[in-house]
Amino acid sequence: MSAPLIYVATLRIMEGKLEGLKQYHKEVVEAFEAREPQLIAFHAFLNEDGTEMTVIQFHPDTASMDIHMKVLGQLLPEFAEKFGDVFEFIEPIHSAYYGTPSASALEMDRSLVESGVDLSLSLKPHHIGGFTRATAG
Repeated sequence: MSAPLIYVATLRIMEGKLEGLKQYHKEVVEAFEAREPQLIAFHAFLNEDGTEMTVIQFHPDTASMDIHMKVLGQLLPEFAEKFGDVFEFIEPIHSAYYGTPSASALEMDRSLVESGVDLSLSLKPHHIGGFTRATAG
């Protein structure tokens, strides 16, 4: 069995953009759920004052993250037409990979840094064990 990949991103929410981001995110979640049956979990959480959001993705393996990046690439132009550029809503602060990240995901993070985004990156590629349950009980 291949090792899972967990991705955690922390994003700063641009001032006055929280409500727009919530609508954007709602539609992104619906699109990912419909187009990525292999994705185990995709969740987002806001801090108390609505200035930061953390997104957590749980992929069964690195190949799933590659699929996710392809779907994301297809969706961004569609969502840009509807909502504007995603960076009008958020600014990436931190990306963390638990497991072996896909080359496409790392390239996206590196291109953000090269474009001037102050993004910290954490890699913990070696899975030493664990389990995943579909439901508790």
